[in-house]
Order: sequence, then C-alpha cells, then structure tokens
Amino acid sequence: MRKLAACLLFASILVVPFVTGALAQAPVDARVLAWEYVEGADDGQLEVLTSDGNQEVLVDFQPGVFVKVGKHCSQDIWAAEGQGVALFTGAAMGQIAIYPMVGGDPVALGDANRMACAGPATFQFSPNAQRVGFIDYDYDALSREFPAGDLKLFEAATGTQLATFDWATAFALYDDGALMLRLFPDGKGNATEADLDWWDGTGRRTLVTLEPLYPPDLEDVECGITSGAVVRVRDTAYVYLGQKCETGANNWRVVSVPMGGGAVTEISVGEPAGGYFSGSFTTQLIPAKDNSGFVMTIPSGLTRNTVSLYWLAMDGTMTPMLEGNHVLVDRVGERLTEGRHTLVSPDGNSLAFVTTTANNEQTLWMLDLTTAGNQPVQLLEQGINQRVFQFLWSGNSRLYFAAGSIEIGALYVAGPGETAQRLERGRFFRIAPSYNGEKIAAAEWFENPNSLNDDLFKLTILTTNGMSYTLKEGGVEYNQMVPLAIQ
Repeated sequence: MRKLAACLLFASILVVPFVTGALAQAPVDARVLAWEYVEGADDGQLEVLTSDGNQEVLVDFQPGVFVKVGKHCSQDIWAAEGQGVALFTGAAMGQIAIYPMVGGDPVALGDANRMACAGPATFQFSPNAQRVGFIDYDYDALSREFPAGDLKLFEAATGTQLATFDWATAFALYDDGALMLRLFPDGKGNATEADLDWWDGTGRRTLVTLEPLYPPDLEDVECGITSGAVVRVRDTAYVYLGQKCETGANNWRVVSVPMGGGAVTEISVGEPAGGYFSGSFTTQLIPAKDNSGFVMTIPSGLTRNTVSLYWLAMDGTMTPMLEGNHVLVDRVGERLTEGRHTLVSPDGNSLAFVTTTANNEQTLWMLDLTTAGNQPVQLLEQGINQRVFQFLWSGNSRLYFAAGSIEIGALYVAGPGETAQRLERGRFFRIAPSYNGEKIAAAEWFENPNSLNDDLFKLTILTTNGMSYTLKEGGVEYNQMVPLAIQ
C-alpha cells in the first residue's frame, strides 16, 4: 500500500473478542442496525444487534428472483440529530422508513423506486429535520431521455404526506419550502421545457420555464434537457442543466432566477468531455458555505459516472480543481455503493470524494467548502488492487473511511484540517460511524479456519479511544453483516 500523504497517528487497540449470544460482557454498549444475508442463498433481513446478545429482525426479506438489499437512503440519512436513520429495504422497488435508534416503530414513508436512495440528493431532510422528501422515480426512468418521478414531501416525525409533484428531476429542501426542477417531454420524449418551481408549504408557484439551448447555425435540430440540479442562495435560485441534441452534442448551462420573480441571468455555458446519462448523478451544484460560489461537477468522459470538479463563481468564472483527474459520483445499479460518493459533511463545511484512474487506482480527498476557491487536500492514495471501500461522515463532521486491499487494510478517521489517523488495521469493507463519532461498526473479512484461502465475515465494534471487539461472527454459511447505523 502506498504511504499516506501525511504522517499517520497510530492508536494502540485493545482487542476483546465477543460474539453475540456469548456470556462475555461487552466492553462497550452498542446497538447496530445491519443488513444480514447469506451470499447467493437468501435475501436476508434488516436487524438490530445489541452488545448484550439480543437480536431483533425488523424486516425479513423473502427469497425471490430479485436480489433485495438494506441500505442508506441517499446521503442525508440522520433524523433529529441522530435519533433516527433513513433506510431503504427492497429490490428495484422497496420501502423507505426512518428507524428510531433507540427502538420503537419506524416512520414509514411508503414504497419507492430504489433510485430514490441512489443519488447524492435524491432523498433529503430539511435543515431543521422537520420535513423530509424524495423523488420516487418512474419505473422506466433509466430508459428515458431524462430521469423523472414524483417528488414526495412528508412530516419527518409522523410520515404524514404534505405534497406530491410529478415530473421532478431535482430538488432542494429548506425549512421554509422546497425548490424543484420539473422536466416535461414533447411527443418524442425530449424534455423541451423545464419548470423551476417553489413550494412554500401551502402552494406551488413557477419561477420560470426554461428551454434547451439550440445550435444557432442549424435548423430543425431536436434537443432536450437531460438532468439538473437546483440551489437557493439567499433570495436567488441557481439552476444547472445538462442537455443533448440529436447531433450528438452535449452542453451544460447554469442560470440564476430571482426567487421573487424576474429575468433569467445566464451565468455560464459549455460542453462537457462526457455525456449525461439517466442513471449517473453527474450534474451537481454544491454551494460554498459563505455563498461565494459553487462546486460544479461536469462529466469527464472516463466512465459514465466520473466528473471533473470546478469552482464556479457567481460571475461565471470557472476554476478547475485537480485537472486531469476523474472523480467518482453515484450511479444506479451499483447497489452496495449507491449514494456514497461526493459526500458533503453535515455542517456543510467539507466535501469528501474519490478520484480514479483507468487502472482503478483510487485516491481519497477532502475539500474545504467554507469559501470558494480552496483546493482539495489528499488524505489517502491507493495503488493497483487497492480500494477506498467506503467513507462516511459522522454527525459531528468527522470522516471515517476503510481502505486497502482484500488481504489487508485499515480503518481511518480525519477531520477538516487534520492528518488522517489510523484507528485499526483490519480487512474492513463496510463501516457505519455513530452520529457522535465515538463508535464505529465495521464489516470485516476473516479467514475460514476450516478452508484454506476462504473468507468468512464478522461485525466488529470499534471506538476512537482504542477499543475493539467482535459483535457477531458469521458461520460457514457465509453470513454477511453490513452495518447501516450504530448507537
């Protein structure tokens, strides 16, 4: 493994073996929500495992043709300062619910296409966590020229549905309402009109209707909007549109619109190196904390879900970041990694992301979002046959990540402006930090003592002060336990 870009701080770990159901006293109390399944045999179950040996099944997945999954719903998963977590259970279609971390009945938000939980902002809580919303994409969204579905808004505490809006492709949820972009097709399926709407909790109004940009030197060329992102900064809405024309040309465009009504201001326009595809979330506009600009993602062309990063100033000035590098973004279909790329910290001050090469050499970065113009800082560089398996923010905006190879790796933590600290060596491949960042649940491979070059699975609990123990160990049936949340 290549060296970290900065020196690591090493922590000594006290390892205490513990298996659920055993008589040994666990050194740290833990309550873990996990998806457990037997690879190739059963779709498994969503369950709660506790350090006193109890196990409770919350959702039992019945075996079937379609592989089911338990996963985070997008990136904004914590409700009410860590008192609940938003999860998806199902296959291509499934159920979204907010599960209380202390136990009790979940708050059901209804059935949805899994794509509702696959993007960076397809599921959102309002900043005060009182409302929640998601786009329930149409069943055939991936085969259309543009992805769209019903934007559904709820009271987070009760699951009471507040409003539904069709043809939504992007939205941003705020304490006082929701900004949304809705694409409407013509007779050939091209999105030739896009409404930018604002819902204030009582009603919806259209701020502007946008159309594609058409080539000025060609006549009767068909073009359509293919994707979008929306952000409100003070009293102005900003819209990022991706589009393509029948000539094969792709374009992007950023405009601003006054929230109170007024003329559209063209900020920037250009051509990406890659295309816009319905299953890849390559159209993102992330505001700097001081509202001085945006991080903008533009398809880079290496794969369908890689982008280049730019700082976009309010006057349209663009500054590239990490020129020549390709940043991974979310893509529908990679069910274990959906909703885990380009992660903004809960306080909005940092962005974590991974770059990749054609040889799949990965590097983890952190970008300071407090003001526009900062450059990313490298946290960890990986070589061939190594990966950044997963990285997640805790509620207090510290980044936890598991990286390495299948043979050996480690669990790390880093905060803004800090060097990475290695918490423990291990063959970790899925992690879940607690909301307060004091505990981490990690899925880990270990060698089968009865079968050479064969791996089994276990669920390990770690703390930032050097404690580690096994919560549950899988058997020869290859029980995999993927942690989703821990308290």
